[in-house]
Amino acid sequence: MKKEKDNLFDKEQKILKNGESLLQQDAHENKEFFKQYKDLLKSYKKLLKQTKTLTSVSDRQQQKLNKILERMGTYLSYQLVKKITHEKENIEIKTRRTKLTVFFSDLKDFSYISSHMEGEALSEFLNSYLEVMTQIVNKWGGTLDKYIGDAIMVFFGDPEFTSDEDHAFKCVSMAMEMRDKMKGMRKKWYDMGYQEPLHCRMGIATGYCTVGNFGSSERMDYTIIGTPVNLAARLENAADIDEIFISHETWGYVKDKISCAPPLSLNLKGFHQPILAHKALSAALQDKDDLFHIHDESKGINIKIDFSKASKEELVSIIKKLS
Repeated sequence: MKKEKDNLFDKEQKILKNGESLLQQDAHENKEFFKQYKDLLKSYKKLLKQTKTLTSVSDRQQQKLNKILERMGTYLSYQLVKKITHEKENIEIKTRRTKLTVFFSDLKDFSYISSHMEGEALSEFLNSYLEVMTQIVNKWGGTLDKYIGDAIMVFFGDPEFTSDEDHAFKCVSMAMEMRDKMKGMRKKWYDMGYQEPLHCRMGIATGYCTVGNFGSSERMDYTIIGTPVNLAARLENAADIDEIFISHETWGYVKDKISCAPPLSLNLKGFHQPILAHKALSAALQDKDDLFHIHDESKGINIKIDFSKASKEELVSIIKKLS
């Protein structure tokens, strides 16, 4: 490391060395000139020493700053840290209204199960779960808002914006990957001696939220508030094990990419009228020729058939049973 710092001042060192060499050779010819030259050389030597010291201090401060930023990354979302550290102008995260897709998840019956666990075991168990889920959040570019015990709150659309369609699709895709990941985690937990199988439930809603800094002069949180936040939380509560409930607006953005069940009318706490919600099932087919869809709202018909999973003979057999 020291050699690299010395190399940074190679040119200056050469100039200094040449100057000292000239001073020794011809100092007797013009004493006044070489006295001034000697003083100049002395000042340059002092300046070079100070510059090297400042550079060394700056390097140490930069290393400390990098460590602080790494620690910040464990408490703030990646997108927010990036915005704070990469913007050239002064950063002020103003409160504003914007359309977001909001996600909530939790582990069903976890409160009961955790009451029978020791503190250290509970901490290890919960942290291992949140570690895996957070990696999936980061993979899909979500902004991790907070952990609330075993619950996770994420939103898409700020501080990085692409499009409402992209935000909704990434959020639902993230949720489906989390659900798939839980299958492997349940087996792992069972092998570790946890006999109760834990299942997740998730809710997603899209709509206009207020996003920005909320709090006091001493402590601020970058978070969101609004009806979509409440709706996502209520949809998560209404979901059964391993279900992903998405709002009708979210469904409107993802229906061509995500296979969903027909809408359900839900009576949710805090909402004065029934809310339409859809269960997200799986990624839609790449080959749309395999997907047959009949939708006639006036006649109450909404039929979607995936011929990659059910043959026409099986469909005929199902219809005969219904008739």
